[in-house]
Amino acid sequence: MDLTGAAHDLRTQLGDFLDRDRPDGVFHVQPGGPGSVPTLTDLEPPELHLDLLPETPTDDQQATLRRLGYSGSGPHWTHPGGWRLILPDHGSGWRAEQAALRDLLLHDPGAAHTYRAAYHEGGRAHADATLRPAALSHHARTVGLAPIRQAAHLLAPLDAPWMIAAGYALDLHLGHTARPHDDLDVVVPRDAQAQLPDLLRGWRLDTPMDGTYQPYAAPLEAPHHQIHARHPTLHGVLMLDLLLTDLSEGTWHYRRDPRITLPLSRARKVSPEGLPYLAPEAVLLFKAGTAGRDPRGKDEADFQRIKPTLTSEARTWLHDALTHTTPGHPWLTSLE
Repeated sequence: MDLTGAAHDLRTQLGDFLDRDRPDGVFHVQPGGPGSVPTLTDLEPPELHLDLLPETPTDDQQATLRRLGYSGSGPHWTHPGGWRLILPDHGSGWRAEQAALRDLLLHDPGAAHTYRAAYHEGGRAHADATLRPAALSHHARTVGLAPIRQAAHLLAPLDAPWMIAAGYALDLHLGHTARPHDDLDVVVPRDAQAQLPDLLRGWRLDTPMDGTYQPYAAPLEAPHHQIHARHPTLHGVLMLDLLLTDLSEGTWHYRRDPRITLPLSRARKVSPEGLPYLAPEAVLLFKAGTAGRDPRGKDEADFQRIKPTLTSEARTWLHDALTHTTPGHPWLTSLE
């Protein structure tokens, strides 16, 4: 059983999205499940957790998996070599949670013993849930804010008001790590992007463009707004997702509807450690999704977690913004 070789075969046969100019392929693959932990191999077969683009495998991709020996459909596949292949829901946060759990089980024999007992008591789901608090605590100790601090060190010379966004911004707002994250989102003023290549020298920089990766070249013009930055020393997340944003005239502009704004003095918060982050009401506006699409599972959980901490001013602003962008949004009633 060679999970490393199996992962290599998946990238080779399905194509590697990071090769650029591809509309499909493997975005990320990692070992997972209790069977990938040496002391728990008797519980279940090990797993490979595969992030594949597009999110729903095409007929050609499914045929390729079958040629590689896999059987199954949808998100669950098995291989006669003795492992499973799982295609996780990108919006659930499950992949990052499983990675945090595996890291705990690999490094804490006591946790692995507890997991084994919980597994025999109630199965995989019960064991995962039993160890979830310990996995989050371990993740907070071993990863926590480390990606933010690394980004802050890189961007310290940037002559512009950058800030942390998305899930990590909510962690800074709460003052603790609420869940593991796949990547680290960072707001960077669009008119400051010319400084980025020097600050990120030695990093791989890609621009998601028309469904493919292209090498980043400044200036990146609207509507394109993302730069994915990867480096072997980046710990705890897959990449930095640099989000080019209009912060002109001391104002934060909502990218999906620039008529929705916040004064930068209110949009840009600073943690007690001095780490800048986007205000939670603005983060939740992004997480609310777009018209015709419900919030993703992890975003719904973030909203329920953050809602009680919002000031009345923040709740009113978010309610007004959602009323404008997505009338009838399910969060509106609970914000009243």
